[in-house]
Formats: sequence, structure tokens, C-alpha cells
Amino acid sequence: MSAEKETVAETQNTAAQETAESPTAQAEALNKQAREHLAANEREAALDAYRQVHALMEAAGNTAGQAEALNNIASIYLTRKEWTQALETLEPAQQMLQEAGDQEAEATTLNNIASAYDGLGNWAKAAEIYGAALAIREAQNDEEGQAKTLRNLAILYAQHGNSVRAKSYLNKALLLARKAHSRELVGIIRATISQLPKFRR
Repeated sequence: MSAEKETVAETQNTAAQETAESPTAQAEALNKQAREHLAANEREAALDAYRQVHALMEAAGNTAGQAEALNNIASIYLTRKEWTQALETLEPAQQMLQEAGDQEAEATTLNNIASAYDGLGNWAKAAEIYGAALAIREAQNDEEGQAKTLRNLAILYAQHGNSVRAKSYLNKALLLARKAHSRELVGIIRATISQLPKFRR
């Protein structure tokens, strides 16, 4: 009996070890490390962890995981204002998500792409891409997502002197945030409305 129990235990340990070493488990551990590095303002270390996640997901053929890793990598480039690197990272992610039919993640990626174009000074392209993200979120009836994208568009227009259009977008965003029962987002949008003149470049 003891031998049987020992064999079962060994099998369970082997299975647990295999699970722990799976690409998904490794990616989760690396993502956690990356978040800890970001919390400590260690962006280069976080970037390295996210790149390892991408390599794991690529080797495993996990398209969604690759796209998520690319978005995480790009988010660091965006905070460092490395707009070209962000764009070069985000465009393949958006293509993967489009092919996979993951519209929610694609809309998020499009928002990030628009932010990169704005950073590069191509605000017309940024507005166009925010519009594409908004269309996806409207089709999905994602009220909170629409509100976030409309706020981004409002800031973009405010930066370029079109306060009338910016206010229109923010008012619509506020209504959608209320419909989505997102108190936090309502607060953010109200703060944006009050600070609107400060956004002009």
C-alpha cells in the first residue's frame, strides 16, 4: 500500500511540476514580476520580464498572450515617450487581435496606437484611430469603453485648440460613464472638464 501511495504522490508531484513549468504559469509569474518592477519604478527590468513573456507566448503559439505582452511592452515605451518603439510594438499586436476577432482587446490596442501617433505629432492620424476604437466599442455596446475613448478624443481636440468639440465629447463621455455606473470614471471625466483649458499645447 505504501508503495502505491508513493507512486501516486510521485505522479502528482510530476504533474504539479509540469503545470508549474507550463508557458502560462511561467508567463503569470513573469507578469507578476513585471508589475512589481513597475511599482518600484524599475522599468527596464519590467520591460525585460514582458519580453520574456512575449517569447514564451510566441513559442507556445498563443496569439492572445503575444498581443497582451506586446501591449504591456508598449505601455512602458509610451510612459517613456518612445513613440516610434511603441508604435512598432503595437501595430503587430493590433493585427493579431484583429485576426483573432478579439475586438475588446483590439479597441484597447487602438487607443494605445492613437496615443503613440499623438506623441509623434500626427494628431489627425491619432483622431482617426481613436475613431476606429470608438466604432468597435459602440458596436459592442461597451459604454465604459466608449466613455474612455471619447475622453481621449476630447483631450486630443483640446490640445489643438478645439475646445467646443472637446466639451461635446466630454459631455457624451460623462453620460456614458453614468450609464455604465462607473463612479471612478465619472470623477475622472469631471476633472478633465474642469481642467480643459490646461490641455492646450
